[in-house]
Amino acid sequence: MQRRKGMRLRGGFKWAAVLIIAVVLVGFDLLSDNASIVNRGMVAGLAVDGSGELIELAAQVILPGSGGSSAGGNDFMIFTSSGKTMQDAIEKLSVTMGVKASLAHCTLVILGEDLLRTRSEAVMKHFIRSPYFADNTLLVAASGRASDVLAAKVPINEVASYHLQRMMQGVQREAGVNASTVKDYFAEYYYIGGASCMPLAVVSDCEYSPVGPGSEGGEGAQLLDLSRTLVTTREGYALALDRDASRGLSFVRGRLNDGTIVFTGDNARERDVVILESKCKLSVEGDNKAVARVKLKVKRNELPTARDGEIENTISLRELKRIEESVRGQIIACFEQCQKADIDIFHIGERLYRKKGEAWRKNQNKLYIRDIEFDAEIQVKVK
Repeated sequence: MQRRKGMRLRGGFKWAAVLIIAVVLVGFDLLSDNASIVNRGMVAGLAVDGSGELIELAAQVILPGSGGSSAGGNDFMIFTSSGKTMQDAIEKLSVTMGVKASLAHCTLVILGEDLLRTRSEAVMKHFIRSPYFADNTLLVAASGRASDVLAAKVPINEVASYHLQRMMQGVQREAGVNASTVKDYFAEYYYIGGASCMPLAVVSDCEYSPVGPGSEGGEGAQLLDLSRTLVTTREGYALALDRDASRGLSFVRGRLNDGTIVFTGDNARERDVVILESKCKLSVEGDNKAVARVKLKVKRNELPTARDGEIENTISLRELKRIEESVRGQIIACFEQCQKADIDIFHIGERLYRKKGEAWRKNQNKLYIRDIEFDAEIQVKVK
């Protein structure tokens, strides 16, 4: 009896020791994950590139002693790392920085062209599975290397990561930038066809000089353009829409609530109207026809003129027709550019499935978009 009691006591001590060790290890892990802000490097923007078998990261980091706001003389530095996987590269980023890389404030990820062409699926799935990236993290595709976009010197007192965020969340988004988040990407990824999109960042030189931190080198500033859109599929990079097609996509998505529409006036001069609001309803008619019906509210982008003593601020019926033709042309251009690449950019297949049910999905041809007839009807109201 005493022997059995001794064995039970030793067994109890053994499990108690295991429990204590487990608690200590978990505690150290929690301390590591909850390091103070002083011991963290807050990542404002992350660039992800592919280079052979490696994934290369460039992180725009707010230096610990500089405050952490997007303006007001903060100091930023770009740190780099590489690894065979995203997790490996992120862990090495903390080693490079000398402090833990904090991704909780990273609301922008820039994806390089080579990465999107070769290994986009594995990288994108890391963002949705990782506990460090939020669903509303903004995605941008780079025309070239993502690190070049992140390092661009914009001609105002902020860094490229904050500048891009403002472009996708402010006026330029309303004017047609097709902003996309991690949540948006994966919602469309699992649609029939799997087509997604994100803004395509193009860097170009300009004649202005940068102002603010990091501008002492005397180099010229650079402009960031997001007016074009990159279309991706589950396989990655698909095609880059031109500016007209990108605006057509914005009209169908109902995201154009600012900006202008250019048309030829009755006097043969180029004119424009200001977009106040746009709405679109996309419907499937019959077996293989889809129609996008767009309603627009616009106003003249000119001062009222006086004629015969009366104030005139009208647009003729002929000019309204030209406005409608301009918008319709951009929407059709978007559909046709994607249709040629066998991409269902407007998710017409998803609507066909909802209308016809599982039988259509089981019997569908993967190239169903080739058989779709598409049209756009535009209704313009002048305020």
